[in-house]
Amino acid sequence: MTTEVVFSPLLPPEGTGPELKEIYAPITRDLERLDVFLRAEFQSVEPFICQLLSHIARFRGKQIRPAILLLTGRLTGPEVTPDHVKIAAVIELIHTATLVHDDILDDAALRRNVETIHRRWGERAGVLVGDFIYSRAFSLSTEVPGMAAVLSATTHTICEGELLQIANRFRPDIGESVYFDIIRKKTAVLYAIAAYLGGILSGIDPGDAAKLHEFGMDLGMAFQVIDDCLDYSGNEAVVGKSLGTDLRQGKVTLPLIYLLEGMDRQRGADLLATLREPLDRPTEEWIARAVREEGALHEARERAKAFVDSARSQLAGLDPALRESLECVADYVLRRQN
Repeated sequence: MTTEVVFSPLLPPEGTGPELKEIYAPITRDLERLDVFLRAEFQSVEPFICQLLSHIARFRGKQIRPAILLLTGRLTGPEVTPDHVKIAAVIELIHTATLVHDDILDDAALRRNVETIHRRWGERAGVLVGDFIYSRAFSLSTEVPGMAAVLSATTHTICEGELLQIANRFRPDIGESVYFDIIRKKTAVLYAIAAYLGGILSGIDPGDAAKLHEFGMDLGMAFQVIDDCLDYSGNEAVVGKSLGTDLRQGKVTLPLIYLLEGMDRQRGADLLATLREPLDRPTEEWIARAVREEGALHEARERAKAFVDSARSQLAGLDPALRESLECVADYVLRRQN
């Protein structure tokens, strides 16, 4: 029996604000092609896998990563190629697989206001369906010359970043440099490769392609810093996923690092000792308030702004129309609330 699965529609979802729709306007047709491509890829599956993939399709977000690839793919002309669409799909599939696995690692209950896979079907199903998505992504990447090696190396880096984060759980003294190394590997690298490959597939000048890579890397760094800020300040109903998991899981993120740096020696030493063990709920709530009230959250957002400013500086000399769209994506990442 053939079952159609709408795996991950890539048009901006219902409720997307006018700002993002305007940013995506130059690639509306490309996003439609991407949607059609992914629908065709996931039409015939076993019933249980169909059920899982249909549920994961509800995790759809803003699709910033494939959108960046499609935008940079237009820097040398008005049309993107089928290879752009295919590799944009691979980028989205890799990201989706990481979300499924991240939810298991964080024991998160919600993703896009939808119950997570492991909470509904168990950790075994979550691990395996994430692997299922990864394997399909890698299979697709082999169909475009030169892409499989780049994308497999990228996924290797993402996994390394996640392992580094696990290795540093309940180590509150890691500092800014280790934190940045973790988020560069686990998050920013996929933004970097999306921006880079969009240009490479269009035959862009190697120097400009390198700038696009740096643009994506800075953008991804800003995205993760803001994401870590939202874990302290966001509204779960707006953000659409479980919040407050970082402290619970012993993750040291930039707002917490800046809180520690701003404390006097004794308070800082006391908090460091507290953070080396799992926290009770009142202590979690006290730390979250301190992050908000003592300026650490503001300082982290300022650091995200510096990454966005750096990202924008990489776009000098590129096509003005597409540069404006990419700059708007960067600004959107800084202001997002979900």
